[in-house]
Amino acid sequence: MTVKNCYFSPCLQQSGSSRGALPFSLKDYNMKNIFKVSVLTVSLSILAGCSLVGAPDGPLNSPITVFVSNDIITLSETINGKPTAIAVQDGKIINIGQQEALIEAYKNESNLMVDTQFLDKTILPGFVEPHMHIWMSSLLLSMDFITPADWAFPWGYVKGVQNEKAYFDQLARLERSLPEGEPLITWGYHNYFHGQNMNKSALNKLSETRPIIVWHRSFHEVYFNDAALTVLGWNQADWEGKKISQLNWDNGHAYETGLKAIMNELFTYFFESGRFAEGIKRSKDYVHSGGITTVIDPGVLLSPEMFNEMVDVLMKDTFPMDYWLIPAGNFTYMLSQNDAEKGKALAEQQTRTYKESDQIKWLPKYVKLFSDGAMYSQLMHMKDGYTDGHEGEWIQKPEELEDSMRPYWNDDYTVIVHANGDLGFETAIDIVETLNKDTPREDHRTGYHHLGFTGLDDINRAVEQGANFSVNPYYTHILGELYSVHGIGKERAENMSRGQSFIEAGGILSLHSDAPMAPAQPLSLAWAAVNRIGLSGSRTLGPLERISVEDALKAITINAAYTARLENEIGTIDVGKYANFTVLDQSPFEVDPKELDKITIAATVYHGESAPVKHSNAGLDMTHGSHKAVRLINMLSARDGSGDFCSTSIEMQSSALGVTEH
Repeated sequence: MTVKNCYFSPCLQQSGSSRGALPFSLKDYNMKNIFKVSVLTVSLSILAGCSLVGAPDGPLNSPITVFVSNDIITLSETINGKPTAIAVQDGKIINIGQQEALIEAYKNESNLMVDTQFLDKTILPGFVEPHMHIWMSSLLLSMDFITPADWAFPWGYVKGVQNEKAYFDQLARLERSLPEGEPLITWGYHNYFHGQNMNKSALNKLSETRPIIVWHRSFHEVYFNDAALTVLGWNQADWEGKKISQLNWDNGHAYETGLKAIMNELFTYFFESGRFAEGIKRSKDYVHSGGITTVIDPGVLLSPEMFNEMVDVLMKDTFPMDYWLIPAGNFTYMLSQNDAEKGKALAEQQTRTYKESDQIKWLPKYVKLFSDGAMYSQLMHMKDGYTDGHEGEWIQKPEELEDSMRPYWNDDYTVIVHANGDLGFETAIDIVETLNKDTPREDHRTGYHHLGFTGLDDINRAVEQGANFSVNPYYTHILGELYSVHGIGKERAENMSRGQSFIEAGGILSLHSDAPMAPAQPLSLAWAAVNRIGLSGSRTLGPLERISVEDALKAITINAAYTARLENEIGTIDVGKYANFTVLDQSPFEVDPKELDKITIAATVYHGESAPVKHSNAGLDMTHGSHKAVRLINMLSARDGSGDFCSTSIEMQSSALGVTEH
C-alpha cells in the first residue's frame, strides 16, 4: 500500500504488491501510516445495508479510482439511498455505492486508488453552462479593467472607480506601471461616471509614445491616442475617407457605425499582438472558477485564424471541461444575402473546416437563430409595449427567422432561439408551430434562450411543442426593480425571468449566464432563481416564480445537459456517464438559500481527473458600491441602447469576417 498526496487531503493507492486486503478506515486515516482492515469489516458493512450499483461482470484492467465523500448529491432518478463512493475508470463512472463495498469489489484490481481528498466536501454532478461565449469574453478579459463596479478575478481584484479624477488617476497609475512600449488597453470607461473629458488629447497627455486604447463599458465606442492610431496603421485620411460621422479623428473617437468600420483592424491587432491569446487564458481560469465542467456556446463565428488560436490556447496544459460550439445561423444567413439554403451550407462548412479537439467540438446539427432585441437595452418586443412609448427591435425579422430556420428544421436540426420579450417569444413559438405542421418532428428540442418576459399561455404552448427553456435569472436581480419604474411597470418587471411557471407547465428549465451578462457562476444563477432578490437587496420580486434548491441544481446540471442532447453523458452522477463532478465546501441543501452564491467551490473533476479551484466564484463582485453602479449603468443602458452582449456579439462576429454593414 502506498500513500499519494492530493490537493486537499490524502489519497491512497493500492499497488499490485499489496493486493487482497481492504486498506483502511477512512475516518481514522492518517497520511503518514499504512493501514490494513480485515475483510470481515467489509462483510459486516455490506450486511448492514451497503449497496452497489452496476457492479462489473468481469475483471477490469485499466486503473480504477474510487472517489469517497460523506456527501454525494447524484441528482439521479435511479439511485436510491445516499452513496458515499464513486468508482471511475477511463474517465467514466463504473460503480456507485458505499465506500467499503466498492473497495471490496475492486480490491483485487491492480492500480486501485482510493481518493479521499473530498471526504468532508460535497460532490455534485459537474456544472453545465448552456449559454456562454468563451471566445467573446476573451477579448474583454485581455484588457485592464477600470470600471464603475468591483471585479474579483482569479488573477486579481479590481476596485471600481466612480468619478472622473479617480478614473484618470487609475489610468495614469496603470500607464506608469507598464514597461516602455507596452500598449495600455482598458475597458470600463463610462462617461456618466467618469466624466465627459475623454478624448485623444487627454490620452496624449498621459503618454505621447505609449499606445493607449480606452474601450467604453458598453463596448460600442473606443478612444485612441495618437500613438495607438499609428500602431494600428491609420491616418487622418483613412478615417475621413470612410465619410462616417461616428469616426472623429480629432478626438480619436470611434463609436457605433464608426467602430464597426474599423473593428476588423482592431481584431487583427488583438490577434497578432497576442492579447486575444492572453484573454483566452484568463477566460479559461474564469470559467473554471465557477465549477463549470461543460460549456455550450450558441453562436460562434470567428475567423479561422482566431478559432485555431482559441483551440490551441485552451488545450494547452490542462483544460478541465468540454466546450461545445454552435454556429450563428443568423450570420451565415446574412452573409448569404438571406438565401436560407446557402446560409445553412455556409454554417455546415464552418463546422467541417474549423479544426476540433477532443474537448472542443461542434454540437452535431445545432444552430443558433434570433428573434427580438436586447434586455439590457430594452429593445425586446413586448406585447403591450413600453410605458414610455418606445419600441423594440427585431434582430431577425419574423419572416427572416422563419425563412432561415426552415432548412434546418427540415433537416432535423436542433434550433436555439434568442428571445427576450413576450412578443419575441410568442413569434418564435408561432414559427415553430408552422414549421412543425409542414414537417412534423418528434424530438426537435427547440431551445428558447434568455426569456426575459414570457406569457403563461405561450409557455404552455411551447411545452406542448416539445421545447425547452434556458433563462438568465440575473435579469431579475439586476433589472427587476429598475424596470418596475422605467419602461416596463411593476407587474411585468417583477415576473421577468420566470422560473416556477416553466416547471409547473412540465417544461425543462435550465439557467445560463451569457457571461458577462451575468457572472459565469452557476451557484450565483441558482441563488438568483431560488431567491429572486432585487438589486437593492430588500425586495423579493415575483415570489411565486421562485424555484426550489433542487430544481435550481437540476437547472445547472442535468437540464442544461438536456438542452445540448448530452443528458446520457453528463448532468447526473450515474453509471456509464462521464466522471464530471463539481466539489463544494458545503452542501447547497444545508445552507440558507440566500447564501447559495457564497458556497466555496473547492475543485472540479473532469473525466476522473481532479482540478483544484484556486479562486472560487470569480467575476463581478456585488459590493454596495457595485450595486449602485450597476443600477445606474443599466438605467443608462436602457435609455441609450447600449450594453447588451448579444448585440456586441454581432459586432464582433461581423469583424471576424470583415463585415462592416448588416
